[in-house]
Amino acid sequence: MTGSCGGLWIRTPGEFSGRSFYLFKVGWKNTMATSNFTKTVLPNGVRLILVPVPGVNSIATAVMVGVGSRYETPAISGISHFLEHMVFKGTEKYPTTDDVNTIERAGGLQNAYTDIDITNYHNKVLSEDWRLALEINKELAIKPRIPSEWVDKERDVILEEMKRYEDEPASKVEEAYHALLYPNSKLGMRTIGEEASLRSVGAQELRNYHDEWYAPERMVVILSGNVRGNEKKIHEQVGEWFAALPAKKTGDIEVVTPQQKAPQLTVVTKPDAAQAHLIVGLRAFARGSEDRFAWSLFNLVMGVSFTSRLFKEIREKRGLCYHIRSSNAAYADVGSWDIYAGVATNKVEEATKAIIEELGKAKAAGITEEELVVARKRLKTILAFKSEDPEFWSEWYGRAEVFGMPLMTLEEYIEKIEKVTIQDINALIGKYFITQSLNMSLVWSKPREEKLLALLSL
Repeated sequence: MTGSCGGLWIRTPGEFSGRSFYLFKVGWKNTMATSNFTKTVLPNGVRLILVPVPGVNSIATAVMVGVGSRYETPAISGISHFLEHMVFKGTEKYPTTDDVNTIERAGGLQNAYTDIDITNYHNKVLSEDWRLALEINKELAIKPRIPSEWVDKERDVILEEMKRYEDEPASKVEEAYHALLYPNSKLGMRTIGEEASLRSVGAQELRNYHDEWYAPERMVVILSGNVRGNEKKIHEQVGEWFAALPAKKTGDIEVVTPQQKAPQLTVVTKPDAAQAHLIVGLRAFARGSEDRFAWSLFNLVMGVSFTSRLFKEIREKRGLCYHIRSSNAAYADVGSWDIYAGVATNKVEEATKAIIEELGKAKAAGITEEELVVARKRLKTILAFKSEDPEFWSEWYGRAEVFGMPLMTLEEYIEKIEKVTIQDINALIGKYFITQSLNMSLVWSKPREEKLLALLSL
């Protein structure tokens, strides 16, 4: 989720994969060009991606930096998100928050978010204002002042944000689930951090963290939308603003290879909880896996719409919840697939049984051809709707590039989807639906009950 002047991106999408390309020289290191986008690399490692979107009069700009909570240590947990907040307090050219908000006075939208892998400074403006929009994001990413007098004030803001998350069961259950999956690892740490670590971070630690991780090799600049006719000017401007950054190598992430031998359960007790919030899920594949194409269709069959199996069975037929959905979280090394539901506190056991039963049905019989046809049509429709927004393309190509995945056009992605067969999906269900991979997190009014753990069996 995002918020003005900083936010957290809780879930990480991973629908990106390979493509072929050709190279030609343009005075930069190299450029790859397709009918859908161009990618150019500066000698210091900064990458520029331009994505023309026909029929719009807006441009989305973004400076994505490949750093997030996975790159922290427990002593500075939450510093990536803290830094993202602080840069809005002023930059070299725009020294105050009011100056940074110039983009909004020009009618544009400015925002940022931090997640596990990425910090992203992004905005959207009318196409004639692309230079101002890009300059603001450039300043936020590479020229922050980080004024000492604002650190304590912004720390208090983040601590209040933390309290809000503590009071939101839906966020708390997801946080608990993530920690359950990746214990004793940097991946398992909270993006927002911990109170003790946040209180220990000062202006100098923020500056040091910025100097260490905001390196050219981790930066991707994306402009999408009405860019036709301005490509040369954009290249020149990006070169002027980013080429002087000194190239340097940064560290690598801690690789997580969890070995799970039995189902796991974690319970957060909130005596005043009016509703229980639960996640049941299983370990799945990492971000670059070819399994993601077939699984995206299976996910639609199970839990994304009013016609999905989980919605029809758990909500409509049994009336056990108001909201239920399924989703993926995929990282460079590991991943999971999970089902979230909000249920009455006295219906937790019944709802858990029902969810496991639906998983068991999928394992035993797979999906039908009709379900595959509907899911494929729905996915193509979703992508068609999203592709009309330039900001979609910033996320699509920008995140793929930061993740080090070969860039895939929407057409190539759909080609992959079209090739998925019912046999492909059913084979994956058999591959990933195993009892020892099951996990459950729960936020409700009661303490842990071991009978819930006993329900986690396929």
